[in-house]
Amino acid sequence: MELSGAVDGLPMAQRTSEGAARVLRESILSGLLKPGQPLRERILADELGISRTPIREALFILQGEGLVDLIPNRGATVRAITARDIAQIYSLRAVLEAHAAREAAENRTEHHLEQLEDAYARLRRLGSKATAAEQAHGDFVFHSKISAATGSDLLQTITRQVLAVTASYRAHYAYRAQEVKVANQQHRGIVDALRDRDPDRAEKLVGEHLTWSSRLALDHFEAGAPGG
Repeated sequence: MELSGAVDGLPMAQRTSEGAARVLRESILSGLLKPGQPLRERILADELGISRTPIREALFILQGEGLVDLIPNRGATVRAITARDIAQIYSLRAVLEAHAAREAAENRTEHHLEQLEDAYARLRRLGSKATAAEQAHGDFVFHSKISAATGSDLLQTITRQVLAVTASYRAHYAYRAQEVKVANQQHRGIVDALRDRDPDRAEKLVGEHLTWSSRLALDHFEAGAPGG
């Protein structure tokens, strides 16, 4: 399956089910693993240099994300990604993160706010000259800090799982200068709403931002994105 190179940079501590899920997720969303392709535990374990147990757990994770089909007595296969899948995952993010924004506005500490400002500053520094993967990671970190500011471990876990899907997909197309400018303005507004402890404004701005992000993702997908 030619996945061995994908795990080269994965520290030994991350060669777990989550680490394996990340490699497989990125391979599916990049088109390296094709729709309908069988995912054999033994072959994947050999390719990634880990045992079959984390591979099995990773496949269950990816089934929950809608990227893999697990059929009794037939094993796992890559599920075809559709425009509807992209729209649904962004809709789910909008619900989760709007709720997280409300909670964060009411529960954030000064430490949380500092982390958000740092994440925002990093996105500003990256700009449009960064690679798609760098932009995607910066965006992932920023949005993760919003859920962290809620103080809820459960909400953080659920939100980060959904974020991971869109972050992997986002890593295959870079925002252009004007899109970076709009995204930064939207992120700035969200941080300011959290600073002002304004849950209504925070919820509204996060919803608007994810509607805009969803539209860009769908435009990219319909233009011939990997996995489509």
